Amino acid sequence: PLLPFYALHFGASDTVVGLLISTYALCQLVAGPVLGSWSDRIGRKPLLILSQVGTFIGFLILAKAWALWVIFLSRIIDGITAGNLSLAQAYIADVTEPENRAKSFGIIGIAFGIGFLVGPGISGFLSQYGYSYPIYAAAALSAGSVICTALLLPKAEPHEMGETAGP
Repeated sequence: PLLPFYALHFGASDTVVGLLISTYALCQLVAGPVLGSWSDRIGRKPLLILSQVGTFIGFLILAKAWALWVIFLSRIIDGITAGNLSLAQAYIADVTEPENRAKSFGIIGIAFGIGFLVGPGISGFLSQYGYSYPIYAAAALSAGSVICTALLLPKAEPHEMGETAGP
């Protein structure tokens, strides 16, 4: 929710703000299937880490932005590597027994929902100190997710081509 205000701070018009938001979605749309395919071959965990590192880098670039094109660059990097949710769901499908999958998907849905509920409030609070504060907080959370994924998440074997995770 901070992005439009941040972009306006750099002189973006309403149209440019719309394009900025669309840039992330377009990059995610194009890169999502590629990340999914790679995760089938390479494994979920390495691609989850790559995706999270991309988000972290995108936030760092966004926080340090000095021009509008840098904001676009940050959103492109984040969008190209934005496979967190779909990769996490694929990982859950790989490591969870069929009878527990619905519960596991529910838990990840709740976690994302809480993030969407709490995140804007924290962002709004931190933005009173400057626009970069909430972005650095998001970067710190992203760095934490990279570390936790790398150290705590067990490896899941990728599926053979044509093999499905379902029953």
